[in-house]
Amino acid sequence: MQREVGSLPLAPALRARLAAAGFQTAQELLETGPCGLSKEIGISKEEALEALQVVRQECHGDAARTAGGSGTTRKFTALELLEEEQAQGFIITFCSALDNILGGGVQLTKITEVCGAPGVGKTQLWYFTPG
Repeated sequence: MQREVGSLPLAPALRARLAAAGFQTAQELLETGPCGLSKEIGISKEEALEALQVVRQECHGDAARTAGGSGTTRKFTALELLEEEQAQGFIITFCSALDNILGGGVQLTKITEVCGAPGVGKTQLWYFTPG
């Protein structure tokens, strides 16, 4: 979806600066990033970051309202990916030492390979791990 800059909930002065700099769509803003945007229109990096967060929220709200969308792939920041990964949860093994090594247990959305010498309990671990 190509949302026009003039339709975004930004301050009128900021929208005017964006238009004067040649920005037409929200996608163009998001591709520019905060550093490039601050240089292009002469605002601080913090102001540029705040503006881009508003644009990102608006675009994601639009995407949620149009179920299915246009088939474009959403880009994630590293922080968003980390937060999503941490929210998935763990299966605890009830072995505190192993849970500590695994960072809280076996992560639900990951593949965990257990290896070791014969007879150390690899199979027993999976027999008695809930889930």
